[in-house]
Amino acid sequence: MQLSIRTITSVLAAITNIVSVRAEDAVAPEDSAVVKLTQDTFKEFIESNPYVLAEFFAPWCGHCKRLGPEFASAADSLVETHPEIKLAQIDCTEERDLCADFEIRGYPTLKVFKGDTENISDYPGQRSSDSIQSYMVKLTLPAVQVFTDGKEIDAKVGDLTESFILQILPEGAEESASNTTFYDVANKYKEHFTFASTSDKDYVKKYANGKKPSYVVFRKGETVDDASVYKGEDIGEEADRLVEFIDVESKPLFGEINGATYQAYTSAGIPLAYYFYSSTEERDDAEPIIKKLAKKYRGELNFVGLDAAQFGLHAQNLNMQEEFPLFVIHDLESNKKYGIDQSKELDNNDIPQFVQKFKAGKLDPIVKSEPIPESQNSSVYHLVGAEHDAIVNSKKDVFVKYYAPWCGHCKKLAPVFEELASLFEGKDVIVAEIDHTQNDVEGVEIQGYPTLVLFPADGSEPVYYEEDRSLESMAEFIKEHGSLKIDAFGDAKEEVESTATGAQETEAPEAAAENENAHDEL
Repeated sequence: MQLSIRTITSVLAAITNIVSVRAEDAVAPEDSAVVKLTQDTFKEFIESNPYVLAEFFAPWCGHCKRLGPEFASAADSLVETHPEIKLAQIDCTEERDLCADFEIRGYPTLKVFKGDTENISDYPGQRSSDSIQSYMVKLTLPAVQVFTDGKEIDAKVGDLTESFILQILPEGAEESASNTTFYDVANKYKEHFTFASTSDKDYVKKYANGKKPSYVVFRKGETVDDASVYKGEDIGEEADRLVEFIDVESKPLFGEINGATYQAYTSAGIPLAYYFYSSTEERDDAEPIIKKLAKKYRGELNFVGLDAAQFGLHAQNLNMQEEFPLFVIHDLESNKKYGIDQSKELDNNDIPQFVQKFKAGKLDPIVKSEPIPESQNSSVYHLVGAEHDAIVNSKKDVFVKYYAPWCGHCKKLAPVFEELASLFEGKDVIVAEIDHTQNDVEGVEIQGYPTLVLFPADGSEPVYYEEDRSLESMAEFIKEHGSLKIDAFGDAKEEVESTATGAQETEAPEAAAENENAHDEL
């Protein structure tokens, strides 16, 4: 079907209009409360206002366009409720020097200023109007809110937007070291949690630890009965005791993992148990079982739900198939993954026993591996995850290249590596390569591609190759560091010319993201 000139013109006009509207989304409307700052106005404005959230942006930036309406909405609300809080924008395509002064390297960058261009911090919250308002308002509040009436606390606990840390302060404990430590911790972490203190008689009766202060964590979306009470030693001046308690107990029993919470869970230092669900009904069915487990293993495992409709591809990172629901545990310290068998439909009643076996060390991790080749068709041995340890622990010197298919340096090295393997054919040396993106390996530190490692035949520690990637240099390295001391060249060494590969750079594993299909990531 052919389109008329008029139709084409109309379509182009519509597209142009859509694009222009979207571009304008990044820039706050002129009638909004967002202040547009320049090099000339920036310093005076910051020093004249106690709380400023500044967005450094570019009008063409997609993330900036998505943030724009939320940012403007937050500014318009705050100007009514908390006029001392200001939101401002700096267009880095126009104010290049100003953005350079603050080392802006990506858009949007959100920074918080407190009355001084030197008193600056990064905004750590979510990029929604509600989150921006909540975070900025919290900055204006005292680190610890003092409640004298227990009914006020009841109302607060019933409408939480984040974890609520309450100190129960018995009469006479005001001057205690623990109370001082609580305020110190609150000042340090008030941007992440809400801290409060009370001497209300009913709360003292319910939670107090004798005459010493006690601490309770109430979590968003949970009942008062789910609250966690500190049962350790008196914190005294030991702030770490309180911080550790808050770090563990502030997380929900069965929280949701997404882009906003991923870092908090993966940096917790304990295994992370995922329940992937494809409907709210599936999540609701699993919740009672998982919450019971979460209480039992509190501080030993974190349990989270993950919406497969948004983040289902993450199953691949955990060596699982995209078949939902599924349950898998990621031991973050060892990077091993343990999942319930997917050959049959998941029965939630199998989860408790699976977790128990994990804790007892009775589960085998899922090893991501390509199939073991039926035959080897090259001088370079094609190694896969399932046989990695068996090959590198053989009675031969084994020189392995860990690579990624998209890595340019790996491709450049390939013909030289093939020649190296040919030199050692028929000798007690294996020259091998393994696609690290498709195969799990343990005990090998991969910080970039290619990574070259020699495993000596006598089982001694592997040796990482970091010299120039020429044929002669690699062959000499194998002879020098291998336990069998095999010379690839023998008497003909002087007749062979060194083949250089050129650049010595490696490509970081993260570069793979540039070569994969775009999708929502955690």
